[in-house]
Amino acid sequence: MSGYRFVRAVVSVWVKLAYRVEYHGRENEPSQGGMIVFSNHTSLADVLLTACAVKQSLYFVAKSDLESNRFMRWLFRWCNVVPIKRGESDMAALRRTCEIIKEGNNVGIYPEGTRIPQDFPKAEDALAGMGLMATRTKATMLPVTICYGKRKKPMLFRKVHVYIGKPIPHEEYSTFSEHPNSHEIAQYAFSKLCEDFKKYNG
Repeated sequence: MSGYRFVRAVVSVWVKLAYRVEYHGRENEPSQGGMIVFSNHTSLADVLLTACAVKQSLYFVAKSDLESNRFMRWLFRWCNVVPIKRGESDMAALRRTCEIIKEGNNVGIYPEGTRIPQDFPKAEDALAGMGLMATRTKATMLPVTICYGKRKKPMLFRKVHVYIGKPIPHEEYSTFSEHPNSHEIAQYAFSKLCEDFKKYNG
């Protein structure tokens, strides 16, 4: 068992007890890898919930600032984390994530780039990075919507619902307008998640 799968197995028990989490739409997850899995982001718990919602393993993209000590650097390597320099054009990290996807693996990303506690996520908050990854790999994009109810953040022993939405194939996001650019693709995909959020958390 890989380090990622071992950690996820342990964490899945914890989130089930701590957050009484319920997963919906797991049948929407494609059977083949090579996906970009993206979620809304309001809490550090989102990473745990996203990892547990998706059956396949994920390589998460995370800000390199989190590698502040030896333990975190070890954890990043053990749990499939790709560090990226936030606020900069980190082309090395982008190339690495694209390689991961082209090899048939899956990348987990938070398009807003940072935690944004708010009532509803907004499509315009999605950054271009996810769209650039999509255009370079032609990967299917899979929205995972995390709903904490009226609270905006997780609270122990309060139910959390996680919804896996319909996959967005390359044929869809590359043709929704005549010449979509990376930013528009990211916002288009994230708008699907925002629609799900309003439907399930409205």
